[in-house]
Amino acid sequence: MSVKHNDSDALGLKVQRAQHALEQIRGVGVVNGISVIVDAEDRLLSVAVSEEATIMAAYRAAVEDKRPKVDEALRELRNDTTYEAISTYTNANSARLEAERVENQRKLDEEFDDDYYERGSIKAPDW
Repeated sequence: MSVKHNDSDALGLKVQRAQHALEQIRGVGVVNGISVIVDAEDRLLSVAVSEEATIMAAYRAAVEDKRPKVDEALRELRNDTTYEAISTYTNANSARLEAERVENQRKLDEEFDDDYYERGSIKAPDW
């Protein structure tokens, strides 16, 4: 039995509408002053607590407390000239690689958008 072209187009539109609807779904749970938001795939999107400012202040204090300990642990290594040269090269190279990754992602996003609109899946925005 063959499926008509119109039937598969209609099914494709239903799938797209269902995917879009799923992307919009958010679940909210609140227990003992803690609010959690998840998406349709149970990914954690947000956590809010009534003492959020206090928690963030404690986090910053812990980061500041450990900073001199980390510096002390790495002092000998950081004073080595070979380490310094490698570190400088690595930092410069990772910045370049990140810029390339961002540019490649931007191009992929543009190509996907162009292809998506050209197929007539949805009306292209007027921007």
